[in-house]
Amino acid sequence: MKHLLLAFLVFISLSTVSVAQGTVAHIDMSELLKIMPESKQAEAEINRLNQAYRADFETSYREYQAKFVKFEDEASTLSPEESAKRKSDLELIERNLAQSQQNIDKQIAEKRELLFAPIREKAKTLVTKIADDQGFLYVLDSAASNGLIMAKGKDLMPEVKRTLNIK
Repeated sequence: MKHLLLAFLVFISLSTVSVAQGTVAHIDMSELLKIMPESKQAEAEINRLNQAYRADFETSYREYQAKFVKFEDEASTLSPEESAKRKSDLELIERNLAQSQQNIDKQIAEKRELLFAPIREKAKTLVTKIADDQGFLYVLDSAASNGLIMAKGKDLMPEVKRTLNIK
């Protein structure tokens, strides 16, 4: 749907070039988000959180490995009932570790969204203001992943960088 809308906007803008010269600008929003100071702070916070989660996970995994090695060493001396019980315990720990990994990934994704939503909104507001100030009617996202093949219109990145005091 996003690509269809983008294609429609490109078609409209190209079909009205002679009538409305200079009404379309572009900017690479992913690049803008990368260079914003708030993004660097958000990434640092996410990295700290990720490292803390990974350290806890690795501790749990090492405990599992120790239990597994102990079970393998003692397997020949265990009764069938005790062997089955330990295998069951190890399988439960494996499932818990897998669930823990999924929870870590989910929590990191949620934190990323929480931290970056206001940054994306700030970037959008900034681009909109600059585009309005310069009289542009449309601003296309020229990020490679958004399907824009050609961008001959005005690039707003220099003005945005200047506003953010970034070189």
